[in-house]
Amino acid sequence: MRTTRLLIVDDEPDFTALLKENLEESGNFLVRQVNDSSLALKAAKEFRPHLCIVDVVMPGMDGGDVVAQIREEPGLSKVPVMMLTALVEENPNSKDGETQTGGLPFVSKTSGFDTILACIEKHLEEGA
Repeated sequence: MRTTRLLIVDDEPDFTALLKENLEESGNFLVRQVNDSSLALKAAKEFRPHLCIVDVVMPGMDGGDVVAQIREEPGLSKVPVMMLTALVEENPNSKDGETQTGGLPFVSKTSGFDTILACIEKHLEEGA
């Protein structure tokens, strides 16, 4: 069974550390966290994630800037991206709680871990 690499880009170290710990305990995930959005592209090039989880609001480069850099990079342009943000609430009309905006899935940081995990697994399957 292969180990799935997840890259989390979020300026909240406590949040990313907790999410990383939960993901690594829940399954076959190897997680790298980046808490400075200006380092996200470099980390993605080195780590070669199967999925990027990106916060929207961050100092310096925001999530949209990070996604644009990833999309422009050959070898990373097809990597699925999931936005995880406090700006949206869990979508009650979606079985996995996500909202699609601008072609990207948005998931609320206030969602339970099982909801976040279900969205991650869904987008990994779509990207496979």
